Amino acid sequence: MALLMMDDEDDGRKHFNYKQIVEQQNLSKKKKKLLMKKKELLEDDFQVNVADTRFQAMFTSPLFNVDPSDPNFKKTKAVERILEEKARRREQKQQDLHEASKEQENKMAKKEAKKSIDPALSVLVKSVKNKTEQFQARKKQKIK
Repeated sequence: MALLMMDDEDDGRKHFNYKQIVEQQNLSKKKKKLLMKKKELLEDDFQVNVADTRFQAMFTSPLFNVDPSDPNFKKTKAVERILEEKARRREQKQQDLHEASKEQENKMAKKEAKKSIDPALSVLVKSVKNKTEQFQARKKQKIK
């Protein structure tokens, strides 16, 4: 019986009517002012916490992408904030990837610079240089 009586009590809760919020957001400024004078304009004070880790998949998973071209899409302040946050995170991810690739390139360049030449290869290079010098010296002697 107590559960049935709970519905009758007014505990200060506001009811949420999504249709009215969307309709009123799409009204012209003139009509909004008129409704404000009549105090019939609903205030959309709903705030999305984009930093909440429970909704992380909304920004990372392609399964939760918001498609503005969908006919059921309703543009609200909360959806706009979600789209802005997603774009910001995408930019941040691209910058991080770009910085990581630069760091990796720098590391590879340093490794290549630090690598010493293989001893067998260096002996071969010295041998070829000596033989070319001897060959050029003989050529000069024949010319004189």
